[in-house]
Amino acid sequence: MFYLKFLWLAVVTNFKLSLALRFAFFITMVITIVKQLLFLVAWNFFFEKYKVIQGWNFNNMILMYGIVGFSIGCVETFFYGLRDLARIIDNNQLDTFLLQPKNVILNIAMSKGDLSALGEIVTGVILIIYSGYLVKAFPVILLILLIGILFVFSLFLYLGCIGFFMRDAYEFVRELSLNAIIIATQPNAAYRGAFKILTFTVLPVAFLSFFPIEYLRTGILKYLFFSLLGTTLFLGVAWWVFYTGLKRYESGNMIVYRH
Repeated sequence: MFYLKFLWLAVVTNFKLSLALRFAFFITMVITIVKQLLFLVAWNFFFEKYKVIQGWNFNNMILMYGIVGFSIGCVETFFYGLRDLARIIDNNQLDTFLLQPKNVILNIAMSKGDLSALGEIVTGVILIIYSGYLVKAFPVILLILLIGILFVFSLFLYLGCIGFFMRDAYEFVRELSLNAIIIATQPNAAYRGAFKILTFTVLPVAFLSFFPIEYLRTGILKYLFFSLLGTTLFLGVAWWVFYTGLKRYESGNMIVYRH
């Protein structure tokens, strides 16, 4: 109950801050939706020519993009602090969070929110509905979306921890996060060799996009199990990397004000 109340208060605070610039907020949200839909228009031309890629059609692509977009949107809306983790470490500003009687990771995650990411959530919902799977497999879609949110949360935490081991890592982490998202929003079934191994290990985005779609496409339960198991293990790894890196952290003497 304590964490639920904390989450609610953090969301309300971030919402008020976002609405302070209402026009910019709504314009950013609209641009996000349009940008994502235009990206899919390009993929539509591709699939009109090639029809199927390793068993995946354009409908599967839309569903995957919707799941990834919705998951990223939820994490960026409510847990955007993880995106700034590397910068917080670089600036020796973790003290603010370490001195509070709250879980450090959740405290950092909920310290910021980007409500313009609601555009990602809206786009994700639109695409999932358009794919037809929301009606055909509603309970499974809900489970997959929860897995997706947990995976993206783990991914941002995992990448942000690079800041413990490398100085001035923020821009590097930002580019790595962007590339991980790009990889996740491609037809994963086409990956082969070393690149496929990458999506199962160092940047295991297959648990976010490949396995859920394979389950919905084939009905084989093991794919859904792999997605759930892999995401749970990845969260454990990210959690472990954070607390391992925390042992290397040196407190700063900066006074940081939190809104």
